Amino acid sequence: MCDVAFSQEGRLLAFRLTSFANWLFNGVPLEPESTGTSAALDTLVEIVDTQNVLVTCSVTTWPIVQILEAFTEAAGTQAGRLHYRVTPRAISGALGEGRSPTTLLELLRTLAQTTADTSDTLLHLLAQLERWVAGYGRVRIYTEVAMLEAADAVVMRELSATTIVDEQIVQTIQPTLHILKKSGAEGIIDDLKRRGQLPLLHDEE
Repeated sequence: MCDVAFSQEGRLLAFRLTSFANWLFNGVPLEPESTGTSAALDTLVEIVDTQNVLVTCSVTTWPIVQILEAFTEAAGTQAGRLHYRVTPRAISGALGEGRSPTTLLELLRTLAQTTADTSDTLLHLLAQLERWVAGYGRVRIYTEVAMLEAADAVVMRELSATTIVDEQIVQTIQPTLHILKKSGAEGIIDDLKRRGQLPLLHDEE
């Protein structure tokens, strides 16, 4: 009977009665709600720049709002319209949750096709998003990992032959530099100390 809006903390921010409530309480016949047309899309959505998007708040734009809510950061309102920011963090977070970016890209492509005078800003935003999506996962950042670096290949071969280092290697960066399982690094250190080999330790981020 009503549309509701909640804050990120789950608090009710606003509500409005729908035509169904008007029919239920006042006997007003139901009329199909307009879903809008693609030709009017450019009047409902404004691409301010490659980071900021403004959307008219209405029943017509609800599907658009749902897409933006999933892939962008809500930034309140501006000029009486909903304000969203397109950021790498938001896009990465959505992709990390398994969301498909197809709907967002299709929305922008449709907007570009239906807008009489397609702005460079819209095209730049679309190209930027396509690059971000294509590049997702190509760079990975690992934190709090244990690394082992040997002085040279000879020392590395000796370690492989006399310790369990090979079992603890997660990723080889180069022949003398490896990422180890964090739980296994202490065992290797203890093993080296028992053999009289004192490794140089760096305990820092």
